[in-house]
Amino acid sequence: MKRDLYGKISIDHFAKQLHVDVLTDTEGFIISRNATKVEEHAIDFDHPHIVEGIALVFCKKGTGKIRINLIEYDVAENTLLLILPESIVQINEQSKNLRIEFLLFTFDFISNIKLPIPVGNIVKIVEDKACWQLAPKQFKEFLLVHQLIVNQYKKQVLYREHIIRNFLSAILYQILQLYSTENSISALKYKSRKEEIQMKFAALLYEHYKTQRSVQFYAEKLHLTPKYFSKTIMEVNGKSVLELIDEMVIMAAKALLKSSNLTVLQIADELNFANPSFFGTYFKKRSGFTPLQYREH
Repeated sequence: MKRDLYGKISIDHFAKQLHVDVLTDTEGFIISRNATKVEEHAIDFDHPHIVEGIALVFCKKGTGKIRINLIEYDVAENTLLLILPESIVQINEQSKNLRIEFLLFTFDFISNIKLPIPVGNIVKIVEDKACWQLAPKQFKEFLLVHQLIVNQYKKQVLYREHIIRNFLSAILYQILQLYSTENSISALKYKSRKEEIQMKFAALLYEHYKTQRSVQFYAEKLHLTPKYFSKTIMEVNGKSVLELIDEMVIMAAKALLKSSNLTVLQIADELNFANPSFFGTYFKKRSGFTPLQYREH
């Protein structure tokens, strides 16, 4: 099994391509300048890849099928895709005339954007729906803001990056509006202090689940005692902190087993287990299968 069959899509990847239709000279942020074909970007989507960043993809033309974390979505004209960091992506089908626009940015790039709810909450609600088929008018509104960013990006002027961040915040607000309209979220503000803790924990878990699996770590990050933190998470979720950590790790392991050519040894290393044996025991205890049994299931 060759590890090079399993790659990562990152800001650095695009920066090295020097692609004429991709603007890459702002740290932590890239954007397509014109509608492009997927294969123009030196990414072999016949094999799965991990997205290192937040990706917004706009399908302007054509059709396709894309798998994100094992869930397959139909893509067509006026489709918006929201791909979260560490998501595993594979294109199963695409028409010859498929054309996309996209943005790819890091959490750091948007860390100073003031939104009605934290980025961690956005991550949580987007997990439930990664693909939107929009009305033509709604889709054009997204593309309009995309074009405003492109226009600003090409200018070498003072405050350029600040303006780009504000345009990007407009797109994020549009996305929140989509979820709000369809009642995917009940409100844009926290209902309580406990909900705030839960949402901040969700964001931290999404960021650190590969390396940090203790209650103490997340409690310290939230400036809470482990006892109070554990009690709060149980009250809000009906599950313990450790159960939620396990769910995240097992979800990632299952995705890697099903959608990559990594060996069990490589997956254990990717998820920071001490050795394949420990990973196998951990996985079987929580899934009922050994890693190889799950891969072949």
